[in-house]
Amino acid sequence: MFRKRGSRQVVSMDLHETVLRALVRPREDGADWTLYEAAVPAGYVEEDVIKDEMGFISWMKEQVNAWGLKREEVRYFVPDSSVMMKAFDHPDDVTTEGLKGYVQMELGRSIQLPFENPLLDVYDPVEGDQKATLFAAPAEEVMRFANILDDAGVDPTVADIRALSSIRYFTKRNYFKKEKAYLLVEWLMTGAVVTIYRDGLVEFLRYQPFEREIGTYKASEDGDDIRFALSGDENDYRNQLVDQVTELERMMTFYRFSIHKGDIAVDEIISFGESPQLDYIDEVLRDNPSFPQITTIRDEDVAKFYNGFGTSDVSLLGLALKGDVNESGN
Repeated sequence: MFRKRGSRQVVSMDLHETVLRALVRPREDGADWTLYEAAVPAGYVEEDVIKDEMGFISWMKEQVNAWGLKREEVRYFVPDSSVMMKAFDHPDDVTTEGLKGYVQMELGRSIQLPFENPLLDVYDPVEGDQKATLFAAPAEEVMRFANILDDAGVDPTVADIRALSSIRYFTKRNYFKKEKAYLLVEWLMTGAVVTIYRDGLVEFLRYQPFEREIGTYKASEDGDDIRFALSGDENDYRNQLVDQVTELERMMTFYRFSIHKGDIAVDEIISFGESPQLDYIDEVLRDNPSFPQITTIRDEDVAKFYNGFGTSDVSLLGLALKGDVNESGN
């Protein structure tokens, strides 16, 4: 999405409140990909916000040195809660290359954003149809994390959107079929990223945060493994997941009747992510008779193509794959 400047390997990072993951992909074909993980100490990150900046930078330096990534170029995700999407029409004389300039000219006029000084990316899957999609995030949010990465000893070069990276992963796997609408939902520890994608076009994007008062997952390291423990009552936490699934139904209704006037509906729900409750979520999804086809991506589904990786790594793999598949903005 937002690009700075090429290295002997591609390093992609995913920071959550609970875990920092770094995927190292050598540029040589056939070389092994390596995944590093570390449990984030309590109090450093909360709801996409780095609370203890000095402590976090010091801790990040330790991980960067331990993983041998000092001064490597790094890709990272824009904070999920700060991203917004907006579809817009444009004059037929505006080319794909000129779309970003057109958007910048129209900001505050025909195109309104809820924040000033945005970082922008424009997605134009069908050139010449006078339709495009704008992704925007507050520049301060993106650059603040970039500066922290720089202070931690790496070189932040590309900031991308999690939803687009997930789409990139499934595109690389030739998963999407023409004229089918897919609802992708990535279940994180702290929320869900919901995307509706059809024929190369992102038509809906929303981040649904979980209520922290009900309970949160905490990470701890057990040798080379990361363990997660829920602080709070599991039944209460699961009731919240049921509410989130109900919200998916509302989103699909909005997509079908408000966006497409009843002509197009979601054909398949793809569920994946790091949540330890993924099996329970699958049960809840399948219990709803109004839902379309349900596909839950398991660890083994990912490991078939990327040995040693699982469903929690889908979007991170997509970030590492940036540049490998046809997409606007590469």
